[in-house]
Amino acid sequence: MADTQDRPYRAVTCTVTPFDEEGRLDEAGIEHLMGRIAGAGVGVAVGTASPGEGFALSLDETARLFEITARVVAGRVPVCAMGVEPRNAGQLRPIVRLAEQAGLDVMQLYTVDPGHAMKLTDGELERYFCTLLDEMTIKAAISTHAYNGLVPLGVLAKLVDRYPNISAIHCTSEVNYLAQVLDLVDGRCEVLVGGPMQALSTVALGGQGFLCSEGNLVPILCGQVQDAVRSGRLDTAGGLYRQLIGVFSLNIWPGGTVRFLKTAMRILGIPGGTPRAPFELLGADAADALVRAMKALAIPEWDQL
Repeated sequence: MADTQDRPYRAVTCTVTPFDEEGRLDEAGIEHLMGRIAGAGVGVAVGTASPGEGFALSLDETARLFEITARVVAGRVPVCAMGVEPRNAGQLRPIVRLAEQAGLDVMQLYTVDPGHAMKLTDGELERYFCTLLDEMTIKAAISTHAYNGLVPLGVLAKLVDRYPNISAIHCTSEVNYLAQVLDLVDGRCEVLVGGPMQALSTVALGGQGFLCSEGNLVPILCGQVQDAVRSGRLDTAGGLYRQLIGVFSLNIWPGGTVRFLKTAMRILGIPGGTPRAPFELLGADAADALVRAMKALAIPEWDQL
């Protein structure tokens, strides 16, 4: 079993960014959301492109989001600055500096999205990561993601060998690549899978947990999955996992997790459920269907439905 005293299995929520009806940062909503997730013992990841609408945030707003999160969470659970997919290292560097200044625990480095269907060579990708890693005073998490381009295993091996400040690999991939990443890392850092789909299979393979956006809606359930795995109650974990996959499967509207999440937040009465343009909430018919589907799951922490 992958759980160890120094690297216990853990759940992390990729958080939305709460906005008010005027499109401004909803600071009270941020405090409420981060406190609710941390109160369930679940880690938080903030400012990501999706579902955090990171591309819609100015640097000043990103700094404020980081500051509020650091103050509210205050060492209760780990905090990861997610960042967005940059065109080059220079575009991500200012966000790295903001994460360092706010005292967050780790900064995720996405792979480069050079645009216009261009693709970096292995050497170019390695140089991009090294440029940022050489400068960072904060721990790093390397993102390798099927949507953004999986980091070639040879590049990943060189980075893990060279940089002990890499504390995690965030891996969103099919299971064969995941297994190879775990073999390559060989316990030198955490490997967290992206999404709840492999939340239990990663335990068998030797991983340390999962990231998901569902924790915005069911932080208690995510914390219960985490606790059940940590304590070795795998039968209990299996039942909780089925509930979590039920929440994951509610999103039948592809191409924008933020629409689903913020519509569901409004249904649940969670503050901050206004997206920024060009995103918008689900239409009335879709929202009605979502309410019915949410009620059918009978999630205990949704007893207000």
